[in-house]
Amino acid sequence: MNLPRWDRNYYFVVFAAISAAIAYLVLLFVPLTQTVYTDSTEVVRRTLLAEDEVLPLLFSLVPIALAGSALLVVPRTGAPDKTVKINLWMSTFVIYVFIVLAIFSVGILFVPSAIFMTAAAAGSQVRRRQSRVFAASHEESKSGRGGGKGRRNKS
Repeated sequence: MNLPRWDRNYYFVVFAAISAAIAYLVLLFVPLTQTVYTDSTEVVRRTLLAEDEVLPLLFSLVPIALAGSALLVVPRTGAPDKTVKINLWMSTFVIYVFIVLAIFSVGILFVPSAIFMTAAAAGSQVRRRQSRVFAASHEESKSGRGGGKGRRNKS
């Protein structure tokens, strides 16, 4: 299986968006509420949709929107520029605020998305060295030496 040659930050943002979407699907389809009737020992588990809990479902669209906006902004190849870095850091901050505010209800499900967004934001701050070695690695080498350092003249 060959993965596309995208930048590491783009991969992190893709994983953040995927994990946010999976967390939202869990909110929609996994029974998270439990009702215990006092007159009998019956326990009923229902989804948030079945309980008509619309506010947590709407509130949980925030991490998906933030990861999606970062997915649209982050370049697939190459280093991100200053505005992309600001977008990544602000999106990461807002996702953490969402998790803190919703930790007792649905916030814990979005922790993997916050971790991936943190990795993308921190990875955007790492300086990259653009050198001949990096450019030569994309070209096919005919010498078999992998495009490393050239031979030095020692005379």
